[in-house]
Amino acid sequence: MEQRLDYYTLVGFAPESTGPDDLESLSIKADETALFLDFDGTFVDIAETPDSVRVGRRDKLLLDELSRRHQGAVAIVSGRNLSDIDHYLAGFSGTVSGGHGAELRHAGQDFLGASCDLERLEHIKNAVMEFAIIDPRVLAEDKSFGIVLHFRQHPELEGKVHDFLRSLVDGDAEFEIQPAKMAFEVKPKGFSKASAIERIMSFVQFGGRSMLYAGDDVTDEGAFAHVNARGGVTVKIGDGPTVARYRTQSPASFKDWLRAQPGPSRQGA
Repeated sequence: MEQRLDYYTLVGFAPESTGPDDLESLSIKADETALFLDFDGTFVDIAETPDSVRVGRRDKLLLDELSRRHQGAVAIVSGRNLSDIDHYLAGFSGTVSGGHGAELRHAGQDFLGASCDLERLEHIKNAVMEFAIIDPRVLAEDKSFGIVLHFRQHPELEGKVHDFLRSLVDGDAEFEIQPAKMAFEVKPKGFSKASAIERIMSFVQFGGRSMLYAGDDVTDEGAFAHVNARGGVTVKIGDGPTVARYRTQSPASFKDWLRAQPGPSRQGA
């Protein structure tokens, strides 16, 4: 019988055998925990297109409350550009990582991010943009250090999109394909949400705390594995195989759980 290698096998881990625990069974201590939150599909619902997500006033108030409750140890860790997060979370002064770790802002300071062959990246971007013009069923999303091809409206195009991107970067020493939810992204090698978390943990507000990371798709699995290996808490939003230790069904249920968590103890206040 032919053996199929799925994504999880190829990246070095397999789907869970028993399944994550229900998030409702977990309680965390605010003064001992650093929160790392993915954006799309975790803090906000997935939308039909990347630029049609909506962040309500109640969500922004929750983020402000979490920052106070955890004494600043709250970070958004996203594949989006940092400027996109700024747009949707205007007024949030906390730590933000964009571009799968290629961009980082902390305490109002931007840190050096990805270093790559920008001329080569521009060539890749131009080819992807042309592909999206030729086949308008896909959507190209330009990023500071990469580019994404979305096929969420036409899932039957997954193979075609992957084959095209592979023809651009297969064997490339500097760029790689990152699977995502109904999309594939070309990005520089060596940057990931896991590396972003590791970098953020060096900041004083985060140091000495346990980690909680929440995400919803395959781009988050490496971060789940990283946090698991360091004794942290990992939360998968939605269905699908995962190495996360807990699961909840939607961004709404995850935010309800966050709101229900206790504030810092007197000792940590």
